[in-house]
Amino acid sequence: MLKRIFFILILFSGWVHSQYGSIELSSGGFSFVPAFTDASPNFIIHAGTSTNKLLSAHMIGNVRVNQINPRAFIFITRAKVLDKKDKKLKLSAGIHIPVLQIDEEDRVSKYFAQEVIATYPLSKKHALMAMYIHGKGTNNELEINLVTLSSIFQQNKFSFTSQLYYLDLDRTYGLAETISYHLSPRFDLRGFVSQTLSTPQFIWTLGLRYKL
Repeated sequence: MLKRIFFILILFSGWVHSQYGSIELSSGGFSFVPAFTDASPNFIIHAGTSTNKLLSAHMIGNVRVNQINPRAFIFITRAKVLDKKDKKLKLSAGIHIPVLQIDEEDRVSKYFAQEVIATYPLSKKHALMAMYIHGKGTNNELEINLVTLSSIFQQNKFSFTSQLYYLDLDRTYGLAETISYHLSPRFDLRGFVSQTLSTPQFIWTLGLRYKL
């Protein structure tokens, strides 16, 4: 119980000092690896500083609705590597210090990760994004490499993100789709589906997000 309170306080502290934030009540939990999406209802919390500057900080937290049990926290620092106004290609690099995963018995697994993200706009409504993440456990032996390719399309109140992903852990790969509908300036309705092709597994979630 003390660990649970400690992690919630960390989450709240980061949220208070952020420049943007949102909380989503979802039928499942967020994961950078779509195949690892939690099937249980979650509160998904995003917070961070402005992305307009050279450096930015971000936090993602998953808290299971059942007994308010923390599941994962990710703290990310990103730096712009290529962001010139006369260039379409944007490039950023980041570190995840730390990544925390908490199991049902409150045991904490810690990870250190690095990321590279490239974005390229095709039009005002359509963009391509590629992301690479390398993660390694600090109190465990897990090490992963994740590659994702995404197409992001916006049309009126809808936003569509189509994703291909490959994870070298068990050679996991598949497809994912996120569809968001802007109900109002504060509220989004979000649907997510993932089809893992390497070991057939279908996951879907539905959530309502409130933006601060």
